[in-house]
Amino acid sequence: MNLKTSITFLFLIASGFSTLAQPYVSDLGRFEVDQVKGCSPLTVNVTIRPPFVCDGANPCDMDFENDNSFQSLIFTHTYTQPGTYTLRILFQTSGFDQITVVVTPNTQPSFDIYTCGGNETQVKVTDTNYNQYVINYNDGSPAIVVPSGSLAKDNHTFSSSGNKTITVRGRNLNADDNCNPMNQNVNALATLPVPAITQLTVLDDASITLNFNNQANILYKLQIATNSTNFQQLQDIYNISTVTVNNLRTDDNFYCFRLGAFDPCNNITAFSALICSANFDLTTLNNLNRLTWATSSTGISDYTITKSNSPPLAALSSATSFDDTNISCGTDYCYQLTSNYANGSQSISLQKCGTAISTTQPTAAENISAIVAQNNNSVEIQWTQDPSFTAVAYTVQKTGVTVGTSPTTSFTDNEYTTDAGSCYTISYADVCGNKSMSSIPACPMFLSAMLQSDNVINLTWTSYAGWKNGVDHYVLEKFNEQGLLLSSFNTNLATTFVDDTEDFVNQVYLYRVSAFPTEIGIVNSISNTVTVIKEPNLFHPSAFTPNSDGLNDTFKVFGQFTAQVEFKIFNRWGELLFLTTDLNLGWDGTYKGNSMPEGTYVFRAKLTDLAGRTSDRSGTILLLRKGN
Repeated sequence: MNLKTSITFLFLIASGFSTLAQPYVSDLGRFEVDQVKGCSPLTVNVTIRPPFVCDGANPCDMDFENDNSFQSLIFTHTYTQPGTYTLRILFQTSGFDQITVVVTPNTQPSFDIYTCGGNETQVKVTDTNYNQYVINYNDGSPAIVVPSGSLAKDNHTFSSSGNKTITVRGRNLNADDNCNPMNQNVNALATLPVPAITQLTVLDDASITLNFNNQANILYKLQIATNSTNFQQLQDIYNISTVTVNNLRTDDNFYCFRLGAFDPCNNITAFSALICSANFDLTTLNNLNRLTWATSSTGISDYTITKSNSPPLAALSSATSFDDTNISCGTDYCYQLTSNYANGSQSISLQKCGTAISTTQPTAAENISAIVAQNNNSVEIQWTQDPSFTAVAYTVQKTGVTVGTSPTTSFTDNEYTTDAGSCYTISYADVCGNKSMSSIPACPMFLSAMLQSDNVINLTWTSYAGWKNGVDHYVLEKFNEQGLLLSSFNTNLATTFVDDTEDFVNQVYLYRVSAFPTEIGIVNSISNTVTVIKEPNLFHPSAFTPNSDGLNDTFKVFGQFTAQVEFKIFNRWGELLFLTTDLNLGWDGTYKGNSMPEGTYVFRAKLTDLAGRTSDRSGTILLLRKGN
């Protein structure tokens, strides 16, 4: 008999437990039962004790559950529900006798199995509902009985590694051994594997979560050290793969952890590599976000910093700080440090957030374009700005006076007039309250036109100077009165143009100039629009010879852009000799069929041109009658 069997045998003797059924006698000794206690369902058999008789000739009535449900000559009953019952029997000749029956819940006992090295396991019963527990290792070895309480545990060595099944059932003293067992599987191991903490995550300023690669049924010891590697026992870990450690000060300290696989059979612990949190901090400086951290560098291969809305920053092998200069003033940034260990584990810091600050004066707005509306009553100003600065609002000034603000890089001045010689400057404040210098003045191009007596048009405009890299070329556009483009002229960098194009159809012209920037991506600037109306000039000979020779026989006037005409001829005394509204008709030198004498006559013409303007023209004509 080995030591474990001897201890078990002595426990059975001391406990007075017998696996053989023993009779339990009723209060008056008239009957006995084979069980008075057990798990549900519990079957109780009744035996009548001599000299008492219970048969057909001397019937007796049984009330098993004390509910006055009497049955005659029934000697077996099964209790299905837990409870305390009074079994009563009514003997016709001698009256009642009774016994108490206790039925307990059929609870499967809870127990833990701890894997040890050398294919050994330890069973620890955590249940306390029973007086005793029977442990069966299902490998041919005898069952082991342990008492309830702190001694409810047993060590057992299997003959081989692999999956095993352990059964534990509970039982009570002086009770039926009919309670249901609980089965658990365990993997017997020759050697306990060294554990690893795969990930450490700082949740907030007071707690850290650890993830493990734990195996079932191995008892682990979690240890902690504050700002060092002097470890202290923190807690036991069993059959869980994650744990959260609270009541820390993660903003003031770094914490190191290690996990030990504990062999309770031999009191041996194999510890993992350590993993540590990082005391991670962010300081916002002028144009700089400074990141610093403190931790134990043992086992760390490099660090990775993640930044909100950005790719991860470069891996850092041995640094304890990093300066991020790729920031924009007034922008919120969040950072997190990941310590990458050589064994693949990761430690993730608490996220730190801050708003970037700067005292740097923003660069001035530039590349200002000015687009005058076609009706000349407004001008739109557009500009560009260094994207390194985030503007809150732009201020637009005209000739030193603020005319408005804009949240975007565009503004329309509805009070613009072409004769005011207006120039605009732009300034802005960034999100950190820093104010830029004013831009260079940008003056909308002013286009003017002069009509010569021969209807040749001279056009002149001011140079445009709102762009950083200047003007590449100018294009003058010419439209008819209906807005149809007639011609466009590339003047290169010239700011004058002479339009001497002959056109006897269009009397009204609209001109405007577009400046094209040298730099790609900038909006063209457009001048005011000028309207030029050509004069309806009247042409006529100074003399005519109405002698029927087919040459210069009639006096006619010729005009450009004439819509209507009223043409009259008078003699020297003011007498009307001729009237027509048709320019194609001329005066033949007669009046009422009579030829007028040679001499000087007066003509008057009232013209309405294509532009709707009315004008009066007059002059003299010499009538000659040569060759008669």
